[in-house]
Amino acid sequence: MPEGEDYAFEDHSELNLQPLDDDCRLLGTLLDTCLKHEIGDALFHKVERVRAVSECATTLASKGATEASASLSESLANELMAMDIDEAIPLTRACGHYLNLTAIAELQHRLRRNRNNPKRAKSCDEVFARLRAEGMSSDQLYNAIVNQTVEIVLTAHPTQVNRRTTQHKHTKIASLLQQHSRVDLTQPERQLVLDDMMREVMSLWQTDELRRRKPTPLDEARSGLHLLEQSLWTAVPAFMKQVSMALKKHTGHDLPLNAQLFKYSSWMGGDRDGNPNVTSLVTAHVVYLARWMAADLYLKEIDALHFELSMNQCSAEVWAMCRAIAKSKEIKEAAMKEAMQKDARGCSSDGGIAVSPTGMSHGPSPGGSRTSMDKGSSFALPFYGDTVPQFGSSAALQQMVVDPTASPALRASSPSNRLSLSNMNGASASSQQNQQYSYDPVRGSSGGGAYDPNLGSLTRDSRMSALNKESFQGTHMSAIFGSPEGSKVISSRVSMLTTPMGNSYPGRSPLEEAREDLEMGSLQSMSDEMYKGSTFGGQLSQKQLLNVKSVDHAASLGEADPTPLRKSLLEQHTTMDSIALHKLHEHPGFHPYRTVLGEVRERLMATRKYMEEMLEGKEPTVPTKIIYNDKEELEIPLRMIYWSLYECGGGMIADGRLLDLIRRISAFDLSLLKLDIRQESTRHSEALDAITQYLGLGSYLEWEEEQRLAFLTTELQGRRPLVPVDMPMSDEVKEVLDTFRMAARLGRSSLGAYVISMAKRASDVLAVELLQKEAALQVAGQDGTVPNLRGTLRVAPLFEMLEDLEAGGAVLKRLLQNPWYRQHLKNAHGNHQEVMLGYSDSGKDAGRLAANWALYKCQEDLVREAHEADVKLTLFHGRGGTVGRGGGPTHLAIQSQPPGSVNGGFRITEQGEMVQAKFGIPAVAEYTMELYTTAVLIATLRPPPPPRCEEWRTLMEQLSINSCKAYRSVVVDHPHFISYFQHATPEAELGNLNIGSRPSRRKAGITGISTLRAIPWIFAWTQTRLILPSWLGIGEALEQAVIDGHRDELRKMYMEWPFFKSTIDLIEMILAKCDERIAALYDEVLVTDEKEKLLGAELRSKLGATIRALLDITGHPQLLANQSNLRKMLEMRNPYIEPLNILQVEIIRRLRQNPDNQRLKDAMLISINGIAAGMRNTG
Repeated sequence: MPEGEDYAFEDHSELNLQPLDDDCRLLGTLLDTCLKHEIGDALFHKVERVRAVSECATTLASKGATEASASLSESLANELMAMDIDEAIPLTRACGHYLNLTAIAELQHRLRRNRNNPKRAKSCDEVFARLRAEGMSSDQLYNAIVNQTVEIVLTAHPTQVNRRTTQHKHTKIASLLQQHSRVDLTQPERQLVLDDMMREVMSLWQTDELRRRKPTPLDEARSGLHLLEQSLWTAVPAFMKQVSMALKKHTGHDLPLNAQLFKYSSWMGGDRDGNPNVTSLVTAHVVYLARWMAADLYLKEIDALHFELSMNQCSAEVWAMCRAIAKSKEIKEAAMKEAMQKDARGCSSDGGIAVSPTGMSHGPSPGGSRTSMDKGSSFALPFYGDTVPQFGSSAALQQMVVDPTASPALRASSPSNRLSLSNMNGASASSQQNQQYSYDPVRGSSGGGAYDPNLGSLTRDSRMSALNKESFQGTHMSAIFGSPEGSKVISSRVSMLTTPMGNSYPGRSPLEEAREDLEMGSLQSMSDEMYKGSTFGGQLSQKQLLNVKSVDHAASLGEADPTPLRKSLLEQHTTMDSIALHKLHEHPGFHPYRTVLGEVRERLMATRKYMEEMLEGKEPTVPTKIIYNDKEELEIPLRMIYWSLYECGGGMIADGRLLDLIRRISAFDLSLLKLDIRQESTRHSEALDAITQYLGLGSYLEWEEEQRLAFLTTELQGRRPLVPVDMPMSDEVKEVLDTFRMAARLGRSSLGAYVISMAKRASDVLAVELLQKEAALQVAGQDGTVPNLRGTLRVAPLFEMLEDLEAGGAVLKRLLQNPWYRQHLKNAHGNHQEVMLGYSDSGKDAGRLAANWALYKCQEDLVREAHEADVKLTLFHGRGGTVGRGGGPTHLAIQSQPPGSVNGGFRITEQGEMVQAKFGIPAVAEYTMELYTTAVLIATLRPPPPPRCEEWRTLMEQLSINSCKAYRSVVVDHPHFISYFQHATPEAELGNLNIGSRPSRRKAGITGISTLRAIPWIFAWTQTRLILPSWLGIGEALEQAVIDGHRDELRKMYMEWPFFKSTIDLIEMILAKCDERIAALYDEVLVTDEKEKLLGAELRSKLGATIRALLDITGHPQLLANQSNLRKMLEMRNPYIEPLNILQVEIIRRLRQNPDNQRLKDAMLISINGIAAGMRNTG
């Protein structure tokens, strides 16, 4: 459970914590049993004693008996600091595991509370009902929901200390704990669950919790994809169903089929800011890996749908699509037969090897020769009972795609682990091959073949020929047969058809043919032809036929409320002759949905094969035109099947697995997680400087802003390339340009935004636009294509330092005044600008209070400038997990944004341990998405108020100035602060913790706070329990305001202004986690310089003063007085955190004396993991 749990801030009422106590006691008992077995009774009793003493000290402290508590703590410290390392490591591990198991129990308590409270606050049901009660119309509410989008950007920021192996075990224990809470379990069933839980706890203890090597960017990307497969893949459609039910309840409308309430993106493998390990090649590999996994996951869903949709009824549109597919397959079969005859590679008539158009052998043909339409055909494999082609996979790909710690599903999806799928009736694939049967592409099924009353007793081949020629008589595809043009088409495709996948089509794919024909009306005439002359056609009036075939266009495309169309189609079954309607849709002996899904499956297999070859570094053998490059291509046939099911009375079936798949495609696209590219602005400036100097134009770095803008605008307006092909350049410049070329090739289908970190001026954005243009021209020149200058990535400047935030509005105004950029924004990005705001570095630069106010003002400025320029603005919030890096409860954070800054769109990063905490389990992910949805909805429709009066704004400005001054007087100006920070915290030791692929500093070899990343800055202070960056400077600012006579005004601001209240509440929560005694212990043992000791004492004094000043404003008698449940849960953790802190202090002392001792290094890292688990955050 992260530090900013939303439920902890919901209300002030007491919650029943007894179930939580019971779960903690159960998991603790299981761990005790494990410890007795693993470490022996003697050491276990020592662990028990340490825990009891620590718990007693914590209890005395909470009761106000500070002296007695301090005495016990001192005694405990003396014992622990004298402990041998062989005893210290098991004790450290035990405390860490207790804290992790407590976190699981807290998570289960949270889920249980949600399940038992259907009308919980901030749920869709509660918020929709409240808005309707306030007078909002159903249409207003509906339109607001369907037009809003939240995008979560998963990052690999190094704050996740747990290995993915241990995360997986924690998830398994959480699942078992949930099972154990079921009241309907019998005693034997409950015992089985307990046994399973015990096994998981023992396995967890016996697993090395330390990463023995730093993760690579590919490792981090796999971690993100693993989370998507294990949790989000299930959670997203389930969440959409929740929203849909709430909408129907309160508005009478349903979500459109392709509603996109949530999108997911990633920085894992795309964030190269200060990380030399992320290169253009790495980014491309991550994209191909994601595309491979997307195709694989969609394939599994298509396979399941193929088995499920076995019905023989369909709409006229789907039936016509089946015929189009059959015709295309006949053309391909003819081409293959001609090619095989020319090459003398035919099949023997007495049981030779049958070669399918995929180029793969399928064993002896049971009846002698068999056509490619039989079981060996690449078209619409029966899936169940057939052998799925096994694509070769190199060891490199195996290592890249499948991690030993991945889930069984992820491992099974590896290309090298493709196995035959068992027949659903229990027969194996090999036994199926010995049976006499044939496979019809239109039937989509195997077996002897059912009797078709329309085709009589024709043989299989003649039946297929009759079906195809009759169905396509007079259509454009039939012209291919017997015509010189058709022969040319066939001949030109022979070489392509003999590739390993063999999935190319003569011209467009059948689904594309059917789609275009449907739009032009050709399939409508074909459908009429089907009904003409039939034995039942005369029983339906022309009006009824039109009703059957008419489809509301917007709803059928998934863009509008599907409810009216659903009702219309369902009403047909009550107003029309049911027998006639049944005959109208029925096609005995055929399985039309399986035929269409077979076509989809072919292209997904081709896509997966293509991505596999790209991952292996091979020249792709699969033609690019047959792989999926646009999610619309994948959605169209599924939506047609969806409406066909409704038309045929199968609406309940349509709204199951099929609708889930359609909504997954809308959320995840073809790449699962679109990858952002992030790079520091100076890297672009250095690349342009190298170019201008080589061309003799001077030094770009030395130019003033106006000269830069003039140069960039001129080049952007011109048509000639700027960068000479033979230009010599440094490795750094080459990597920048290679990244832009890579982005030009991958395009928007796989990539999201190009984020410019440390952006300071308008030219930083135009510089990226120029480099994108150059890359597009170069790639088009290499490929011999026309450059698509409107297809470049959107560019998002990132303002993160205090002065950059203050200038953000002016920079955007200057940018939008540029004529070229203004037109480009309209043409390429739909008049939509994205701006990112950095919470981490701004806090490190100015302190939390000043940074929060600067962010608030910057958002106001950006919203105003965008509104004046009539540009749609999306603010991208780069929040971290801790309050010091902008973290906090989701709902509270969004509700405290400036009015007008959300406006139906919200993009935010989720980092490190927060990703697992918020999205690692499907039920938790659903809850998190619901919180985001309702918070964005309320912030859009009922935006929070601005400062009530100018006096509040003036007072807030003064608080910001004073807090920033106090913060910088210590962090920047104090001569001993850097050395104190290095000695009093484990900052140096954190470098040995393999928790991220990027270095802890932006620039190697430079010490000081300026180059230290915000994450290790926060992480180090969190370990010592001082958590300095989250509160430093705030106490002085509040004290000065009270001295100036503003106490009453501050209290009014706290009560009435959401921004100020949320800021104070989050700081109060952090102060409750601080422990002055523990911080003093670090100073006492680790700091030797007297001046540094004095600084430490001064900081602890500031901590106490800050607590008093904050309580004076809130009116609370103690910290978290209005959040008693959160306070109790913090108290439950302390008996385990305090021993860890004491042990860490001693371990650091010994390690600094003996830096090469591996046992001490391990103990140090274990203590860091344990404290992070107890604090519920790292950085």
